[in-house]
Amino acid sequence: MNKARRMITRGRGKRPYRRYPGRLKTSAYRTGIDRGGTAEYELADDTIDSAHLRHRSVRSEAIEDYSVYSIHLSPESITSSKIASHSVDLAHLSFNPVQGMPDRPLMQQFGDMPFMFPEGVDTIDVAVSLPSPYADGNYVMVVSCSDPGFQAGVRSRNELQAMIGITRSAGNPLAAGWLSWIAIGGQ
Repeated sequence: MNKARRMITRGRGKRPYRRYPGRLKTSAYRTGIDRGGTAEYELADDTIDSAHLRHRSVRSEAIEDYSVYSIHLSPESITSSKIASHSVDLAHLSFNPVQGMPDRPLMQQFGDMPFMFPEGVDTIDVAVSLPSPYADGNYVMVVSCSDPGFQAGVRSRNELQAMIGITRSAGNPLAAGWLSWIAIGGQ
């Protein structure tokens, strides 16, 4: 046995085993309960370490459920490709993606819809139904139209919908367009 190997094993407090057939100086087995005249053997504690494992020999079946913790993950090891779609909700975020008053949770909604003016009419009202209701009618709504010849403004709003007034400027030949809207308010 070489001197370096003796030094390594002394530091760990274990004696090395022989590489040739014969009796081991330090046994890797311990005897279990004697059952019917036969002894059962099991591995002694701290017998197998990472140097004894082949590359890729430990697979997912060998890892016990709930045994991997955040301390076992290296920094930046979880990337967006490892996160399932729709698995991160607002409750999981450490920030509110829509900024507002700190003690009030906010919800943002948006959409667009077509509108059309009847012949001879220059002002119409369009009802915008909200996909999710707000806590009350005190939310902010911004509206715009697809053409600068149309002017849009919020006339009234409640928890479920908003009424938008659209005016066509004089001389505008267009009779149809798209209304775009964004609403932000308390949940």
